Amino acid sequence: MSEVHPLDCEACAAIDALDGKIDGKIYNLDHWNVRNERRHFASLLEREDLVADRITKFAGSLNFIYIHAIWFGIWVALNAGLFGVSLKFDEFPFGLLTMIVSLEAIFLATFVMVSQNRQSARADLRAQVDFEANLQSLIWTVHVGHALNIDVKHVGDLCKAAIEESRKN
Repeated sequence: MSEVHPLDCEACAAIDALDGKIDGKIYNLDHWNVRNERRHFASLLEREDLVADRITKFAGSLNFIYIHAIWFGIWVALNAGLFGVSLKFDEFPFGLLTMIVSLEAIFLATFVMVSQNRQSARADLRAQVDFEANLQSLIWTVHVGHALNIDVKHVGDLCKAAIEESRKN
Protein backbone atom coordinates (compact mmCIF):
# COMPACT_ATOMS: atom_id res chain seq x y z
CA MET A 1 0.00 0.00 0.00
CA SER A 2 1.48 3.32 -1.00
CA GLU A 3 1.82 5.98 1.64
CA VAL A 4 -0.01 9.24 1.07
CA HIS A 5 1.97 12.32 1.99
CA PRO A 6 -0.03 14.54 4.38
CA LEU A 7 0.17 17.50 2.04
CA ASP A 8 -1.36 15.56 -0.88
CA CYS A 9 -4.89 16.47 0.24
CA GLU A 10 -6.26 19.66 1.77
CA ALA A 11 -7.57 17.90 4.91
CA CYS A 12 -4.14 16.40 5.62
CA ALA A 13 -2.53 19.79 5.10
CA ALA A 14 -5.03 21.25 7.58
CA ILE A 15 -4.20 18.55 10.13
CA ASP A 16 -0.50 19.22 9.64
CA ALA A 17 -1.07 22.94 10.23
CA LEU A 18 -3.27 22.54 13.36
CA ASP A 19 -0.30 22.58 15.73
CA GLY A 20 1.01 25.76 14.13
CA LYS A 21 3.95 23.98 12.52
CA ILE A 22 3.80 22.53 9.02
CA ASP A 23 6.27 19.68 9.15
CA GLY A 24 4.78 17.02 6.87
CA LYS A 25 4.45 14.38 9.60
CA ILE A 26 2.70 11.18 8.53
CA TYR A 27 0.70 9.22 11.11
CA ASN A 28 0.24 5.50 10.60
CA LEU A 29 -2.24 4.08 13.12
CA ASP A 30 -2.90 0.74 11.42
CA HIS A 31 -0.48 -1.05 13.78
CA TRP A 32 -2.82 -0.70 16.75
CA ASN A 33 -6.23 -2.17 17.28
CA VAL A 34 -7.79 -0.39 20.26
CA ARG A 35 -9.91 -3.42 21.17
CA ASN A 36 -6.76 -5.50 21.71
CA GLU A 37 -5.42 -3.49 24.67
CA ARG A 38 -6.05 -6.42 27.02
CA ARG A 39 -4.18 -8.78 24.70
CA HIS A 40 -1.21 -6.40 24.53
CA PHE A 41 -1.18 -6.04 28.32
CA ALA A 42 -1.52 -9.79 28.88
CA SER A 43 1.63 -10.30 26.85
CA LEU A 44 3.52 -8.22 29.43
CA LEU A 45 2.52 -10.47 32.33
CA GLU A 46 4.93 -12.85 33.97
CA ARG A 47 4.18 -15.52 36.54
CA GLU A 48 5.83 -13.45 39.29
CA ASP A 49 3.58 -10.50 38.45
CA LEU A 50 0.47 -12.65 38.71
CA VAL A 51 1.59 -14.02 42.09
CA ALA A 52 2.30 -10.49 43.33
CA ASP A 53 -1.14 -9.35 42.19
CA ARG A 54 -2.88 -12.22 43.94
CA ILE A 55 -0.98 -11.66 47.19
CA THR A 56 -1.65 -7.92 47.04
CA LYS A 57 -5.34 -8.53 46.36
CA PHE A 58 -5.57 -10.88 49.36
CA ALA A 59 -3.54 -8.55 51.61
CA GLY A 60 -6.00 -5.77 50.80
CA SER A 61 -9.04 -7.77 51.82
CA LEU A 62 -11.00 -8.00 55.04
CA ASN A 63 -10.23 -11.73 55.19
CA PHE A 64 -6.57 -10.78 55.64
CA ILE A 65 -7.52 -8.59 58.60
CA TYR A 66 -9.71 -11.28 60.16
CA ILE A 67 -7.04 -13.96 59.83
CA HIS A 68 -4.41 -11.70 61.38
CA ALA A 69 -6.71 -10.62 64.22
CA ILE A 70 -7.40 -14.27 65.06
CA TRP A 71 -3.71 -15.21 64.68
CA PHE A 72 -2.52 -12.35 66.93
CA GLY A 73 -5.24 -13.07 69.47
CA ILE A 74 -4.27 -16.75 69.70
CA TRP A 75 -0.54 -15.87 69.82
CA VAL A 76 -1.00 -13.39 72.65
CA ALA A 77 -3.39 -15.70 74.56
CA LEU A 78 -0.95 -18.62 74.30
CA ASN A 79 2.05 -16.57 75.33
CA ALA A 80 0.20 -14.79 78.13
CA GLY A 81 -0.41 -18.23 79.67
CA LEU A 82 -4.19 -18.24 79.22
CA PHE A 83 -4.07 -21.85 77.97
CA GLY A 84 -1.37 -22.99 80.39
CA VAL A 85 2.16 -21.89 81.12
CA SER A 86 3.62 -24.92 79.32
CA LEU A 87 2.34 -23.60 75.97
CA LYS A 88 4.31 -20.32 76.17
CA PHE A 89 6.98 -20.03 73.51
CA ASP A 90 7.35 -16.26 72.99
CA GLU A 91 7.66 -14.24 76.20
CA PHE A 92 6.35 -10.70 76.47
CA PRO A 93 7.06 -8.35 74.59
CA PHE A 94 6.65 -11.07 71.94
CA GLY A 95 9.95 -10.65 70.07
CA LEU A 96 9.30 -13.59 67.72
CA LEU A 97 5.87 -12.22 66.77
CA THR A 98 7.41 -8.78 66.18
CA MET A 99 10.07 -10.26 63.88
CA ILE A 100 7.53 -12.33 61.91
CA VAL A 101 5.20 -9.36 61.47
CA SER A 102 8.14 -7.14 60.39
CA LEU A 103 9.24 -9.67 57.77
CA GLU A 104 5.67 -10.00 56.56
CA ALA A 105 5.43 -6.20 56.24
CA ILE A 106 8.64 -6.09 54.19
CA PHE A 107 7.39 -8.73 51.77
CA LEU A 108 3.89 -7.27 51.52
CA ALA A 109 5.31 -3.81 50.78
CA THR A 110 7.41 -5.32 47.99
CA PHE A 111 4.41 -7.17 46.53
CA VAL A 112 2.37 -3.95 46.63
CA MET A 113 5.13 -2.07 44.79
CA VAL A 114 5.38 -4.79 42.13
CA SER A 115 1.61 -4.62 41.63
CA GLN A 116 1.69 -0.82 41.47
CA ASN A 117 4.43 -0.94 38.84
CA ARG A 118 2.29 -3.29 36.75
CA GLN A 119 -0.74 -1.05 37.16
CA SER A 120 1.38 1.91 36.10
CA ALA A 121 2.51 0.02 32.99
CA ARG A 122 -1.10 -0.83 32.23
CA ALA A 123 -2.13 2.82 32.66
CA ASP A 124 0.67 3.87 30.30
CA LEU A 125 -0.54 1.34 27.74
CA ARG A 126 -4.12 2.57 28.07
CA ALA A 127 -2.97 6.17 27.71
CA GLN A 128 -1.14 5.24 24.50
CA VAL A 129 -4.22 3.45 23.17
CA ASP A 130 -6.38 6.48 24.05
CA PHE A 131 -3.92 8.83 22.36
CA GLU A 132 -3.86 6.77 19.20
CA ALA A 133 -7.65 6.46 19.12
CA ASN A 134 -8.00 10.22 19.65
CA LEU A 135 -5.48 10.92 16.91
CA GLN A 136 -7.29 8.59 14.54
CA SER A 137 -10.59 10.33 15.39
CA LEU A 138 -9.02 13.72 14.76
CA ILE A 139 -7.79 12.68 11.33
CA TRP A 140 -11.18 11.21 10.37
CA THR A 141 -13.06 14.22 11.74
CA VAL A 142 -10.93 16.71 9.84
CA HIS A 143 -11.36 14.75 6.61
CA VAL A 144 -15.15 14.50 7.08
CA GLY A 145 -15.29 18.21 7.95
CA HIS A 146 -13.26 19.05 4.88
CA ALA A 147 -15.59 16.95 2.71
CA LEU A 148 -18.52 18.92 4.17
CA ASN A 149 -16.76 22.23 3.40
CA ILE A 150 -16.33 23.11 7.07
CA ASP A 151 -13.55 25.60 7.83
CA VAL A 152 -11.08 23.29 9.58
CA LYS A 153 -8.86 26.16 10.75
CA HIS A 154 -11.83 27.94 12.34
CA VAL A 155 -12.92 24.77 14.20
CA GLY A 156 -9.31 24.11 15.24
CA ASP A 157 -8.99 27.66 16.61
CA LEU A 158 -12.27 27.27 18.55
CA CYS A 159 -11.05 23.98 20.05
CA LYS A 160 -7.71 25.50 20.97
CA ALA A 161 -9.43 28.48 22.67
CA ALA A 162 -11.83 26.17 24.54
CA ILE A 163 -8.95 23.99 25.76
CA GLU A 164 -6.95 27.03 26.91
CA GLU A 165 -9.99 28.38 28.74
CA SER A 166 -10.66 25.03 30.44
CA ARG A 167 -7.06 24.91 31.70
CA LYS A 168 -7.50 28.25 33.46
CA ASN A 169 -10.28 26.92 35.69
